[in-house]
Amino acid sequence: MMKKFTIGFIISILGITSWVVCHELNSKDPNILSIGTFLILAFTLIVLAWYAYDTNLIARITQERWMREAVLNTTYSMEVVGERGQVGRTMFRIHNSSSLIVRAKVNCNFRLYEKPIESFSLFDGTDTWLLFPQQLTQGWFEIESLLNKNGKNITSLKAELTQTNRESQLTMNLELAFWDELGAKRNLPARLHHFDFEHWVWIPRLAEK
Repeated sequence: MMKKFTIGFIISILGITSWVVCHELNSKDPNILSIGTFLILAFTLIVLAWYAYDTNLIARITQERWMREAVLNTTYSMEVVGERGQVGRTMFRIHNSSSLIVRAKVNCNFRLYEKPIESFSLFDGTDTWLLFPQQLTQGWFEIESLLNKNGKNITSLKAELTQTNRESQLTMNLELAFWDELGAKRNLPARLHHFDFEHWVWIPRLAEK
């Protein structure tokens, strides 16, 4: 819209300039000095109009890039720490490498044998994570506590492990939503993981289905 307006304005100036110059040249006593001065003023106005358009365009692109980079630079990672076969503490980290404050919602959508189960407010999309600029924010949950909330424990899941059910015992369909203080938003597509009780690690599904 701004570009069309600028081009239209320039065309109007050129049209008016052409008419005035032609009218003056066709007069009985054309004033060459006045014509030259008028042309210089007209072309100066055209240059200023185009400069204003370019300046506005650069400012808009810079602002949009700044807004995008805040949420686009936000990354996450998961790591199971502690001894294998114990409580299964999972460290969940979100890194905000931008210069803006970013907020996030983390919804793990845990399922036990493909049935939704009760989780924790920090990981079920209830609580909002506050991510300060250039900082790593870390939360955690324990698999044992998660299973206990739903009438199971690690020992029972390990005893029930088979080649058939290993990818459906405990799953996480991770959904992440980010937004920054300028209003830019980013929602990552859901990513399915399953917990491997044999290798003691969260394994993401790499391909879409």
